[in-house]
Amino acid sequence: MTHPLIARHLERGQLKPLYLFFGEEEFLVDRACRRLEEALREKSGEAPHKVVLSSAETGLAEFLGEARLAPLWGAGQLLILRRVEAYPDETLALIPPYLKHPAPRSTVVLTAPGLKAQKMEKHPVWSLLLKNEMAVGFGRLREGDLLPWLAQEAKALGKALSPAAAQRLVEVVGQNLGDLSQELQKLALFAGEERHLTPALVDQLATHSRTYTIFALVEALGERSSQRRLQALAQLLDLGEPPLKILTMLARQIRLLLRVKEAPPGTSAPDLARSVNLAPFLVRKLERQAAAFSRRALLRHLTRLHQADLMLKTGASSPRLWLECLVLEMGPG
Repeated sequence: MTHPLIARHLERGQLKPLYLFFGEEEFLVDRACRRLEEALREKSGEAPHKVVLSSAETGLAEFLGEARLAPLWGAGQLLILRRVEAYPDETLALIPPYLKHPAPRSTVVLTAPGLKAQKMEKHPVWSLLLKNEMAVGFGRLREGDLLPWLAQEAKALGKALSPAAAQRLVEVVGQNLGDLSQELQKLALFAGEERHLTPALVDQLATHSRTYTIFALVEALGERSSQRRLQALAQLLDLGEPPLKILTMLARQIRLLLRVKEAPPGTSAPDLARSVNLAPFLVRKLERQAAAFSRRALLRHLTRLHQADLMLKTGASSPRLWLECLVLEMGPG
């Protein structure tokens, strides 16, 4: 699924010599870069020369100078410069002169994950790029956009994803688009000839995936019985998931539960969702889980996670044993 602006330029065969991809959704930025690379390959029949650098590695003047060194034959160049928002305004002032005489065989992409849309129109360079359809935003998808996006991704794979299945996928995988795309592809393969992807299929695939299983582990934290926590942990370790990554995910979940627990009385789900950067339906799930814990219990679990982290990093004991003891103690209370 290509950004509509890029798709229109590709359809007309009128790619711009320079693009600014801004916003924090790096999965969509990387996908747009790959689509430009594919378009250049399709046009010439061979892959373009590709250069990827960051603002910490090179100056903007040197980078734009590199753009003018495109080979005389072949597909030309695709040059990607990441985190250009780090440059001062006097450096960014080099962009308008370049646009007046761009390198004819180079496509330049500047990325700025830290750049906010509301700052674009008042900036002399960014506003120029906006006006000329060279600036493309890739912000985090909102809850109302996330499920339709998943449905479109499934459609591109030849599958129909029901809203309930899409929501279940987000519940067990999270909101990271890269993880969701990867798991959706696995789900499509798992479904075989079956066109309709259902919540039941999502749950069936859960037993074969690290991503699903680690979310099953954090989901089980609110249960009195430790059986599901131990089963999910054993499966993760058998699948080769690093113990420190498991600890990181558990700590993240406990911190989220604490933030929900400590929210001022009367805080709405949308406001709380914005504060923790999660979809409202995921926050409602956190609220139900947080209700099973006291604040004291959550702080105690964080302390134990810190102790386990130190033990695993010093190699003082068996990682599996430490993790098993940990999840046994991490029930509600």
